[in-house]
Amino acid sequence: MAALFIQACAGRRNVLRASCLRVKRQCAAQRRAAGFSLVEAMIGLFILLVIMAAIFAQIKQVTEASSSEASKLDMTQQAREFIDQTVRDLHMAGYPRQDMYSPALPLTSPLVAAGLVRVSPTDILLEGDVQTSGSVSSVEIQYVPSDPNDPQCPCIRRSEAAKVAGSPTAQPPAVQYTQVESVMPPGIGPGQSGEDLFTFYDKNGTQVDVTAAPDISSDPVTISRIKTVKINLSLLSPNKDPLTKAPQRISLSVTGHLNSY
Repeated sequence: MAALFIQACAGRRNVLRASCLRVKRQCAAQRRAAGFSLVEAMIGLFILLVIMAAIFAQIKQVTEASSSEASKLDMTQQAREFIDQTVRDLHMAGYPRQDMYSPALPLTSPLVAAGLVRVSPTDILLEGDVQTSGSVSSVEIQYVPSDPNDPQCPCIRRSEAAKVAGSPTAQPPAVQYTQVESVMPPGIGPGQSGEDLFTFYDKNGTQVDVTAAPDISSDPVTISRIKTVKINLSLLSPNKDPLTKAPQRISLSVTGHLNSY
């Protein structure tokens, strides 16, 4: 009897053990079917956020680089157009001359171009048939450090107006002008470009001192010595370089010659 009782108890234990294993397997299967646990979901979300952050950082860097290069290209084009126009103005300065008429006409005549009228390291006033149209124009190219009505200054402005009878130094101001924006202040002081906007040379290549801003009325000798003008233009972009994080600088230098007609 005792042996039979022991065997019965052992059988029941085996049945209970098997039942427990089946229940455990069913619970595990139910957990798998139910999805991820909260901890697993949080870990997955964290990994996804890290990957997305890396992707968006790359997209931002590419966008900034593209915007910076586009801004740099626009500034370079703007600078080239300004310099090309200035060189053309210098080339036509002084045409037509007084002695091209018989008898010779005075410089006050609207048919005569006086050439360089006034110069300084930041300003040029000249007369010439700059449009090759047969009409003389008074052209001024000047650096404007500030303008309360224009937040884009410092800038360089070019104005042009038809010459009227009168002194070349007292021509009426032009109503309209074109300008180059984001100009770095010329000069050699702190925060400046390191060179003058305009540098003047005689026929031998010797620099002509124009710090006193000579004109054809006050100092015609100095004006007559000038045969070559060097234009030094530096622009400072409001957009920063994506790598150096410093404002982009565009610098161009071109030499313009005055023709002897």
